[in-house]
Amino acid sequence: MKYKIQQLAEKFHPRVIEIRRQIHAHPELSYQENNTAALVAAELQKLNIPFTTGVAKTGVVGLIKGKNPDKRCIALRADMDALPIQEQNQTAYRSQNPGVMHACGHDMHTSNLLGAAMILSELKNEWEGTVKLIFQPSEEKMPSGANAMIEAGVMQDPKVEAIFGLHVHPELEAGQVGFRPGKFMASADEIYLTVKGKGGHAAQPSQFISPLIVSAEILLALRQFTDMNVPTVLSFGKIIADGATNVIPEKAELAGTLRCFDEDIRNKIHQDMTIVCKDIAKRYGADCEVNILKGYPVLTNDETLTAKTKSIAQDYLGAENIHDLPIRMGAEDFAYYSQLVPACFYRIGVANKARGITSAIHTPTFDIDEQALMVSVGLTSAIALDCLSAK
Repeated sequence: MKYKIQQLAEKFHPRVIEIRRQIHAHPELSYQENNTAALVAAELQKLNIPFTTGVAKTGVVGLIKGKNPDKRCIALRADMDALPIQEQNQTAYRSQNPGVMHACGHDMHTSNLLGAAMILSELKNEWEGTVKLIFQPSEEKMPSGANAMIEAGVMQDPKVEAIFGLHVHPELEAGQVGFRPGKFMASADEIYLTVKGKGGHAAQPSQFISPLIVSAEILLALRQFTDMNVPTVLSFGKIIADGATNVIPEKAELAGTLRCFDEDIRNKIHQDMTIVCKDIAKRYGADCEVNILKGYPVLTNDETLTAKTKSIAQDYLGAENIHDLPIRMGAEDFAYYSQLVPACFYRIGVANKARGITSAIHTPTFDIDEQALMVSVGLTSAIALDCLSAK
């Protein structure tokens, strides 16, 4: 079976590259993935795979049924949305949508799942059960597309027993794959602070309460909540205070993110951070409103399923190409699926240092070595078939 999968991955590789480039050239932001969803639907239709569109607004769900389709059902998930980044690459397939770019590899994730669908469909008389293909909107922006898909019933009818997902990883060369059992990626909350002072002439400090000074002290005080020994990170990346050289504004608005791996610590920081912000503002005669938008939970890989998946990857690619990964402070809404059923989320190497393909995700020069697609499509198929053949 491994040989068949490898042969089919090579056979379908040119078409998968074409799909990836088409998606990359026409990126769409969260919940706007209409053309991407239409492309997915058209490809599934060519494969005679039944599908449903409009799930959680722009999601697509396909079902590949093998022999004895009611035996078990597993799910494979890909996200489809892009980022608000202006691409700087000069490739033939660079983004044609100004200010929007597939800088996180979701074009690869989607084309990979379509490539796996080609293989699984070709071999459907040689395996039992059902594979649910989940093409999900809005991973990059809350409200979460994963949560919306779950609320739309994607994990039911038929009931999903296990789910798999992958992510591009420019820290590994193409052909290499990384795994981590247990807690893998952090929870993510959005933090919004509004510091209200008293505006006035900048040359008359007795007549104003500067929200900028209050904000500065709050930011310094909040550094206590970043502790990589725990680990937790609280960072702020945005401050807006619409004053001038000689004008102190009435308020300052701050936006940041909190990343954690423990729910008790997460909730305690929510409480303690609020107290710190309000106490500092009060000392200055100002006020601080704290708005915490609770986001994605911790992504937890099922240890047994991940160990099994890693073993499959070692057999398919060779043990020398499989790596153990550290925890990541980045977040992923695949975490919502991992709360419901055994899940495995792994990383596919996409770098090629010899060709200069090394840029990090979420940067305007991110790209992939497309040879990685042959690896990912084959491995995704091998994982699915091995899981379905398990007794």
